[in-house]
Amino acid sequence: MKNLLNQLINLFEGLSRLGAVLAEICLVLLLILVFNEVIARYVLNKPTLYSVELSEYLLLFVAFMAAGWVMQNNRHVRMHSVINLMPDRVRHVLDICTSCIVLVFCLILVWEGAEASLTALAGGYHSSSLLNVPLWIPYAIIPIGSLILSLQILVHIVRLIWPPISSNNS
Repeated sequence: MKNLLNQLINLFEGLSRLGAVLAEICLVLLLILVFNEVIARYVLNKPTLYSVELSEYLLLFVAFMAAGWVMQNNRHVRMHSVINLMPDRVRHVLDICTSCIVLVFCLILVWEGAEASLTALAGGYHSSSLLNVPLWIPYAIIPIGSLILSLQILVHIVRLIWPPISSNNS
């Protein structure tokens, strides 16, 4: 059982790392795209038609795909000034409770995001720009990133409940 649990944890953490690497690549692409747009608009006086829309999609990808890695490395925003005033046991219980609440929220994002993506796919929705991007593609980023975050939160909860479970980042 413990071996299976460790394999699942390694799989989920691998997905978080993969999401982070893909987010880093998209962040570099976003940098290049914005730099290109600045040169095209202000130096050549010929703005592109695609950079704003692609920038939005890339930024969405970066935010959602990196969220699992941020959770894996315990870098999400916390109210340390309040938490540090509490006894360790209370902090531990609150961490479990808040993680469960966040997990429920993420699972709702997975469900609703998948529903929106499938609706856009079935309805043939496209962006109204000249790029005419099928909207199911950017819509799908939300449930995929939320699923990766959900799995990483599950790992966090398991480690809070069963501390001896191995951790690569502790």
